[in-house]
Amino acid sequence: MGIFSKKQDKFRTLEPDEVFLDSRNIPGFERERFEGRLEHPLSLKTFWYLGASLFILGFIFIYKSFQLQIVDGKELRIRAEANRLRIQPLWPERGLILDRNGEVMADNEPAFRIVLNAGEIKDLNKDNEKLEKLKDDLGESLEIPAENFENAIGQARREKKGLLLGTFFNWEDAEKFKRDFIGLPLSIEPFSSRNYAEKEATSHILGYLGKPSPGDPTLNQRFHSLLGKGGVEAMQEESLKGKIGSKLTEIDSSGEISSEAVQEPSVNGGNIYLTIDFALQKKAYESVKEIVTTRGFRGGSAIIIDVENGEVLTLVSYPGFDAEAMSRGKPRETIENILNDNASKPLFNRAISGLYASGSIFKPILAIAGLEESIITPEKKILSTKSIAIPNPYDPSNPSIFYDSRENGWVDMRRALALSSNIYFYSVGGGLGDIKGLGVKKIGEWAAKFGLGELTNIDLPEEKKGFIPGPEWKKETNKDDPIWRLGDTYNLSIGQGNVQVTPLQMAVVAAAIANGGKVLEPHILKYIKKDGEVVFETTPRVKKTISIKPENLKVVHEGMVLTTSEGTAKALGTLKFSVAAKTGTAEIDSVNRVNSWFMGFFPAEKPKYAMAVSMESGASASIVGASAAARQILEWLSIYRSELIPE
Repeated sequence: MGIFSKKQDKFRTLEPDEVFLDSRNIPGFERERFEGRLEHPLSLKTFWYLGASLFILGFIFIYKSFQLQIVDGKELRIRAEANRLRIQPLWPERGLILDRNGEVMADNEPAFRIVLNAGEIKDLNKDNEKLEKLKDDLGESLEIPAENFENAIGQARREKKGLLLGTFFNWEDAEKFKRDFIGLPLSIEPFSSRNYAEKEATSHILGYLGKPSPGDPTLNQRFHSLLGKGGVEAMQEESLKGKIGSKLTEIDSSGEISSEAVQEPSVNGGNIYLTIDFALQKKAYESVKEIVTTRGFRGGSAIIIDVENGEVLTLVSYPGFDAEAMSRGKPRETIENILNDNASKPLFNRAISGLYASGSIFKPILAIAGLEESIITPEKKILSTKSIAIPNPYDPSNPSIFYDSRENGWVDMRRALALSSNIYFYSVGGGLGDIKGLGVKKIGEWAAKFGLGELTNIDLPEEKKGFIPGPEWKKETNKDDPIWRLGDTYNLSIGQGNVQVTPLQMAVVAAAIANGGKVLEPHILKYIKKDGEVVFETTPRVKKTISIKPENLKVVHEGMVLTTSEGTAKALGTLKFSVAAKTGTAEIDSVNRVNSWFMGFFPAEKPKYAMAVSMESGASASIVGASAAARQILEWLSIYRSELIPE
């Protein structure tokens, strides 16, 4: 009985948890009955609220899990991996550039790039102070214009790209700089900086390196290096640049490299061997520089080519520019001076892009044309006075006067070339007395045969093709006086009157006169080596061959040799080898300013090399400037490169 009674008491005495569980089910539940008691049964509304809250929390949890794992999972995994791993470039060694004798003209030296891994910056505002200090510390070495610094970081951060900040030329400086900015995602990339054995003398041949221009397809690549700008660096970019590799770098929590693995090895560029003689190039540059600076010219150029294969031994344009500074982007002051020098234009390659009136060095072409067209014989003599008067059909009282620099007396073709008689070549070109003259059409045809008015196709960028004027040109350009007159033909006959040629073209003309009429395609590239093997070799090319009778060429050769013994280039007559030459002076628009010319080949008896020298815009008293530079260069050749001159 006692046991049963205990059980009854137990059923009547409810525990709090039993009230909570069962109160919702009590029929006729009355709140007042439970006032003052510790335990209260939960209302239905409370359970609804609790159930709804649990449902909402569960839904949010499931949604966020789905978003993180399924929707954004790939991007977040990549982002997390990127914070731990970096893909960095393995820069190849750019190929060397060497001269014909294997002397290095352009090589590489170790450098170290500081790169900001902008995609790893989590809070730009937090790091802003450090970034500003970094910009100030780099100063002139900063690769980005200071005013674009913030935008560049923002763009690199959005694109998750590394941003090149600066370059150091020893490891200690680069490492110290990185340590000074612990906390910023900086990395050091070993790199090769271009080094030029001669900063200015070869600048127009070699060019320099620079950043890709806007729109360049290389900008879309993961990594892009500096590209060749001008000269051989640009023309042989594909052979020189090699192939950029990559490595996977693991970064620990402190920002230090914990491990590295090569993904793709880099491939070094090929070595370029040029036809240039480096020592001769330096001497030619010094000679042109000396004449320009001491005799008041604005600039100058000199070219020597092989008359049989078109190899260019020297190609000088003065002034040159500091190719190393242009490649490194500093010192800024040096670069600004180069870019802003509008007077001497150091970036302008006068040898292949400079267009000048040829003056009297055009006369050998006219002499050959006159002989080939039977306009004149070699022995025919013409009285070379100081001027001739041509009747003016519109005003007989006002004849046209055409001048010569001096009286030469009676001259045949050989002496006319040697003494550079304008009167003689006025007669051959335009006619005078019993000489019919070639006329403008024939003169234009013969100029074209020698390659004037067209590109030589040298393997350097930005060559100009020049221009030979004619009646159609005058009609289109001179509305006030559109008619081609005899006086225009006279001016054309002596290389004046809007004739435009480059120094390189005139070197090719000299070579064609020397070799019997072969118009060569000059070239700078000799061959390319990769891994010790020759992978490309330039094949000499003859653009065209002019049909010239040997006896007519012989007359012109003799006249050009006479120039160095009795004529306008007597200073070259004392060299150890004979030179066939023609000098020229071309008036330019500026008052009392002239361009001075020298054109020739040597040795005269057995021609091996052709040469052209041009001096730009000198005082009218400096008419022999080009001959003076030519003599210095040829004298050096006779001493230090005597093996090049055939006996």
